[in-house]
Amino acid sequence: MIRKSVSLFCIAGISLAATLAASAATVEAARTLHRGTIINSSDVVITPNSPRRGQIETLHDVVGKEVRSTLREGRPIRYADLRAPILVERNQLVDIFYRAGSLIIRGEGRALRQGGSGERIRVMNLDSRIVVSGRVTESGQIEVNR
Repeated sequence: MIRKSVSLFCIAGISLAATLAASAATVEAARTLHRGTIINSSDVVITPNSPRRGQIETLHDVVGKEVRSTLREGRPIRYADLRAPILVERNQLVDIFYRAGSLIIRGEGRALRQGGSGERIRVMNLDSRIVVSGRVTESGQIEVNR
């Protein structure tokens, strides 16, 4: 808990004193979490602490994410430790599409690496053998951009 005393002086000549209290917390692993684990609320605890740069402060930012590498029990969790769950595996056949206004071009491709929702990955178009990059959608399709 961080406490700060403040004195205020109003225009009417009235002086006020107040103590402000703010709590800071970090999210820590409640048990050892191995690579690939999807985190749920029982896997983590909130500990009163002063968070450092990159450390997560709320459960909302952790629950449903996938662990990138093993996290030891009691260790504060950083944003870099987590990723969106994998939706597309390497070498998986995927639907690719390009959208420009009302025009939609669809095709089939092979993912050249794994990816989660919102991540950019490279995909080989199976018809043309051209490698394109696109963003993984929540449905596991790849949206190709210019």
